[in-house]
Amino acid sequence: MKLFGQPDSSPDPLGVPGTERLLTLTDGVVAIALTLLVLQFKVPSLAPGKDPNSPHALYVALRLSGSLVSYVVSFYVIGQFWLAHHRVFRYISGHSESLAWWNFGFLFTITLFPFSSALLGSYPDNALAVIAFSVNLLLASISTTLVVGVAQHMHMLVPQATPAVLRGIRVRGLATGAVIAASIVVAFFSTTAAKYTWILMLVSIRLARMWPNVDPAAPDAVSGDAGDPGVSTI
Repeated sequence: MKLFGQPDSSPDPLGVPGTERLLTLTDGVVAIALTLLVLQFKVPSLAPGKDPNSPHALYVALRLSGSLVSYVVSFYVIGQFWLAHHRVFRYISGHSESLAWWNFGFLFTITLFPFSSALLGSYPDNALAVIAFSVNLLLASISTTLVVGVAQHMHMLVPQATPAVLRGIRVRGLATGAVIAASIVVAFFSTTAAKYTWILMLVSIRLARMWPNVDPAAPDAVSGDAGDPGVSTI
């Protein structure tokens, strides 16, 4: 018997894998993506004859600051998407090949983060680099929300996935997508302002919880916050 908040690991008479294997695959891909993020760092080298204690050495070290910021942001974002993915799967009771392919779409967006993060770290003031990272964020957010929609269409949701819960997931997904889309537009005018716009994603999620007929316990596509202390966490 599948308990709410636990993956379905019961054997299927047709040999179709349960959600537990799907979650295990997702965990592995996310772990690899998190590891690849650190590869954007390279030990800085000084020009021959330069004193390592000179101001020039400090300048070389500061050049890594853009990569460090993009690394921290990307690590946090991937971690939050992983949490959201696991909490969304609390409401999914079954697994099909169609659902697996939609989940692969989510994993595809996650595997792009090491590249978009490295691009942002190398060119932090370049509008195209900021837009590329924003598009990556948008695709990951959309794919997380679509997985729930596909599961609903295929009648693979648990009874706890009430209309209010599903509405909450959609509203928060739309709110997050709107903020990210706004950051893409802002990036054409100011890359710094576009980066600060990403912070509004957390604000939009909180505001979306106050939307009429929305269950505040529903997980969102970025923070993964279930908002219900009565539901077990992963």
